[in-house]
Amino acid sequence: MDFDDKTPKEDAEETKRKWFTEVARHFGNCGFIAYLGGKPVGFVQYGPVECFPSISKYDDLIPSSPSRDTIFLACLYIPNKELRRKGIGTQMFQKVSSDLRDRGYKAVEAFARTVDVPSENIPDWYAGPWEFFVKMGFKVLSRHGQIVLVRKELV
Repeated sequence: MDFDDKTPKEDAEETKRKWFTEVARHFGNCGFIAYLGGKPVGFVQYGPVECFPSISKYDDLIPSSPSRDTIFLACLYIPNKELRRKGIGTQMFQKVSSDLRDRGYKAVEAFARTVDVPSENIPDWYAGPWEFFVKMGFKVLSRHGQIVLVRKELV
């Protein structure tokens, strides 16, 4: 599920819709949109590591990959910068944590970034700033340049 600036919006939406349908069929809930005052303000996407095959294409950049025994938090995003640092991300992560604990999962991992503006040769994906994850109780597993692999035990 790779997109770039040249991918037509309709193609990206259809690919994402198919991905969610397939993952939900085998895994269950794998993401949600957060609303504030009836308006969408955030998005989160997660699932078993094997549901994100594109992770492996970054093996040369990031020597540590998420563990196969964990759930991978691929995206926790609040697009409007004015709404960041207002507790929305915390509430979103708490909902994800609760969902995963209730389903018996023991840990969640994510790639975080140490800076707001990525360098040219670093992928533009990450679940959020590493400071957020540290605040949420994640531990740093490995760090390579601007990318940090973090993990939180859910027990």
